[in-house]
Amino acid sequence: MTRRVLALLATVLSCLGAFSISAAPAQAAIVEVVYSPLSLGDYCAANVNSTSTIGFYNGSLGCYRWGTGGSLTYIGSGSASAACVYFNPTYTYVGYAQGVSQALVCRYSV
Repeated sequence: MTRRVLALLATVLSCLGAFSISAAPAQAAIVEVVYSPLSLGDYCAANVNSTSTIGFYNGSLGCYRWGTGGSLTYIGSGSASAACVYFNPTYTYVGYAQGVSQALVCRYSV
């Protein structure tokens, strides 16, 4: 009886050891989120100038407001990385890039 218990115990321990060796740590996924110029306008209004209504990312983040006759008036610049963090503060910010139509593409690790 003691021999059977020891054999069973040895088998259980070896199985547990095999599971712990084969278990690999999970890798974080990278998620890309696109923010349009109108969304960037929300960031600009909150962080650059309260009269901002639209923002464009073209190598840098420019904030604008609508002027008379539908023209755009430049009112300041913002930070692309700060905008990414502003939109998703709970995600881990990884980087950013320019999207189509001067949108901002933010990369997060989730």
